[in-house]
Amino acid sequence: MTQTCQNCKKEFVIEQEDLNFYERIKVPPPTWCPECRMIRRMIWRNEKTLYKRMCSATNKEIFSMFRPDAPVVVYDRDYWWSDNWDPMNYGKDYDFKKTFFEQFKELIQTVPWPSRSVNDIINSDYCMNAGNVKNCYLVFDADMCENCYYCTNITSSRDCVDCMNVRFCELCYESVTLRNCYKGFFSSDCEQCNDIYFCHNCINCSNCIGCVNLKNKQYHIFNKPCSKEEYNNYLNKLFNNYNSIIEFKNNFETFKLKFIHKYRHDRQAINCSGDYIYNSKNVLNSYMVSNGENCRYCQLIMTPSSKDCYDYTSWGWNAEQIYESCAVGLDGSRLKFCNICFSGSYDLEYCISCIGSHNLFGCIGLRNKEYCILNKQYSKEEYFDLRKKIIEHINIMPYIDKQGRVYKYGEFFPPEFSPFNYNETLAYQYFQFSKKEALNFGIGWTEREKRSYQITISKDNIPNDIENVNSDILKEIIECEHQGNCNHNCTSAFRITTDELMFYKNNRLPLPHLCFECRYFERAKQRNPLKLWKRTCQCQGKQGKNPNNPNIYQNQTIHFHGNSPCPNEFQTSYSPDRPEIVYCEECYNQEVV
Repeated sequence: MTQTCQNCKKEFVIEQEDLNFYERIKVPPPTWCPECRMIRRMIWRNEKTLYKRMCSATNKEIFSMFRPDAPVVVYDRDYWWSDNWDPMNYGKDYDFKKTFFEQFKELIQTVPWPSRSVNDIINSDYCMNAGNVKNCYLVFDADMCENCYYCTNITSSRDCVDCMNVRFCELCYESVTLRNCYKGFFSSDCEQCNDIYFCHNCINCSNCIGCVNLKNKQYHIFNKPCSKEEYNNYLNKLFNNYNSIIEFKNNFETFKLKFIHKYRHDRQAINCSGDYIYNSKNVLNSYMVSNGENCRYCQLIMTPSSKDCYDYTSWGWNAEQIYESCAVGLDGSRLKFCNICFSGSYDLEYCISCIGSHNLFGCIGLRNKEYCILNKQYSKEEYFDLRKKIIEHINIMPYIDKQGRVYKYGEFFPPEFSPFNYNETLAYQYFQFSKKEALNFGIGWTEREKRSYQITISKDNIPNDIENVNSDILKEIIECEHQGNCNHNCTSAFRITTDELMFYKNNRLPLPHLCFECRYFERAKQRNPLKLWKRTCQCQGKQGKNPNNPNIYQNQTIHFHGNSPCPNEFQTSYSPDRPEIVYCEECYNQEVV
């Protein structure tokens, strides 16, 4: 069936297999298109914006994911988990004279929220959405990490700095999407590599500089073999100073365009569509999913597995039958329209921060509870009877937001209910709406406070090499090169920490010239967007020359289509106006062996 999105007014198609799924979990078809649904979920997740504010229970200053003026009650994380308060005290009778969403909003603003989502952290106060981390600083969306700094989406890694989307890595720097790598510097989409610098899409390689699409190689520079002595001499020259690294980076970006790119980043993805799909089967229209099966419209779902999930953003870990939910998982199942619910929770609808519970409807902050509605306890029979009446009531008396969008049963929370402003959330990291676009979507915007730093080192006077830097740098306030003139939430200045300086010195790396926020968004540019375009393979046949760049790449083998252009079509996150040469899987595998 074809539907017109309530939000963007564009038409979108609901496939028959989607309708079968909705019927199976007993929800109506969506009224928002997949992209608008994804953004609506993402604005409920603040992944990396930290504030100092007061705990509403103890009045002590705490780190929090909520800005001081957020319209919610915030308890220090440890206090929230204690027995010093009872979320059941906020329970209320259902009022059939009000819409369900109005009553749920009242709970959102009165039931306390935990200040941060962290678990088992040691010496890692400046971290969020993290568990089992030790000696980490400004690390977010992390698990089982040690001695890491300025990283996001990182798992089972140690001694990494300024990395994004890395798994089982050690001593890596300024890299994106690495797996099982040791000493990966300025690299992307590499796996099982050691001592690589400025490499892209390399597998099981070591001692390589500026290489693309290599497998099982050692001692190569710009894809050409070299001696160990030549390699070491080149490496010493490369890391001579900051300017030489920037020059090499620019040259490498040009060099990469001479090589073909597979239409999708994946490994062992069977009948899948989207991007960054690993060890998955029947995962469609999804992004960054590992060990998924029978999932669609999902993003950022990690190991060990997720099955039979639709419209699901962030987490995973043995999740099943999740629908229209964000940041739920950890053995959760049959969760619908939920946020931050985990630890074996099941059969929850319209719930937030409920843990180890089941059969809840419209509840917030409950732990190990069952048969509750709006935080009030019912018997099993009373619960199911009232739940049925409430769903009927939601459809008869729906909530209508300021944009005129209608919320019946089956819709995720209205954007205007989110305790976060748009540019604090995961949505801003991937879509970066302007303030006007955010307000039109129905969510607020945080104006960044003007900084009054007394900058002691200007951007033009940052030391060019690490050899001449001593511990005095730890006292300095360094000006960010962007000077706040960007859309990256620039802090305009930054400092160097003791452990960070040691990392730079041990690895002969020059000091960064951008603040943490700007470095993050510069790395994020290396990720493909959360969009898919229909394209045709750019392989041109036996000669293999790209019509737009006839002298860049020529096939090394004869493909199944011979002298004619490849007819294969696919959906890809490489937009048609990008300069990369994009091949289908069959042609790509013929060339990259």
